[in-house]
Amino acid sequence: MVPPLYNFMPAESVAMGWLNEIDALGAIRQRMICAANITGWDIFTFHTLHNRDHYFDTTIAAVRDTWLKEGNLSPAAVLETKKQFSKPYDYFRIPARLVENLVFQSALLEWVGHRATDVPLRFHIIGTALLSALVSSGSIPFSEAVTSALAFGSRWDQTMASIAEANRTAETGWSRFEELRRLIEGRAVTALAVPRSDLPQAAAPSKPFWYSPTVKDDPVLIATARDASAALETLNLSSWAYATPAPLGHDESVRGWLVSPLQPFARLCRWSVSNYLLANPATVNLFMDYIATLGRAPVLLLPPETPQNRFRLSRMKVTGP
Repeated sequence: MVPPLYNFMPAESVAMGWLNEIDALGAIRQRMICAANITGWDIFTFHTLHNRDHYFDTTIAAVRDTWLKEGNLSPAAVLETKKQFSKPYDYFRIPARLVENLVFQSALLEWVGHRATDVPLRFHIIGTALLSALVSSGSIPFSEAVTSALAFGSRWDQTMASIAEANRTAETGWSRFEELRRLIEGRAVTALAVPRSDLPQAAAPSKPFWYSPTVKDDPVLIATARDASAALETLNLSSWAYATPAPLGHDESVRGWLVSPLQPFARLCRWSVSNYLLANPATVNLFMDYIATLGRAPVLLLPPETPQNRFRLSRMKVTGP
């Protein structure tokens, strides 16, 4: 399951091991370059600009220097990122968070999918992570998803800025930050839909998946182009709000969450076999090798008890089948 926000604090998700996983890093880097060509600013710089855990500073600096020298980061895009998102509260700017989520989520979904070819995984996507799922399944091009996210994300951002201005108790930027944080933590509800004109054209996904507009909604199967288009029209900022999921059906189980330990959805994870936190490559590999392949215990149906069956069962206990 992929909650609508992958990580809660900057730099944490790439620093949790994904920078050392060659396949994931390759996809992430290419999508960062593509996104920068569209936005004019750089996702890596945005994601790490306000890193709060200085344990990762050395790794982040080394990666940045390497990518600059190799031409994977544009110096102009890096400067533009620092110009647009210089304040700590800018990390909660909605268009940038949508593009950031899209880069990481789509790359990681593909990474998991490539390793699950022989594992019967059932993906359940929530909220704005739908864009990432449609990209990873080939339903929409990554560039069109970025353009769409920028369009409706800017509308949402402007609305949140207006709400923050009306309720302002501090600097406007911090008020907007607090309004969005209240939403993410489930302390407020804000419903903002997406205009149809901002949505990309979707084809049928290469592999069907399940989708819920919010964590409270029942999942629907996305298997056709019509399914994908209808699902896109349900995108709403309200999906970012933390909430306890609806009870699962008797034949369902959530075995893993693709989520950061610092994201509010992580509170639902108890590190058990049926609810595993997939925060880095090592945990995903453990999940794939030892948890995702676990099936239900077989149920032994005993025949009705008769004198003949009692004799047969007693022989099995003594001599075996």
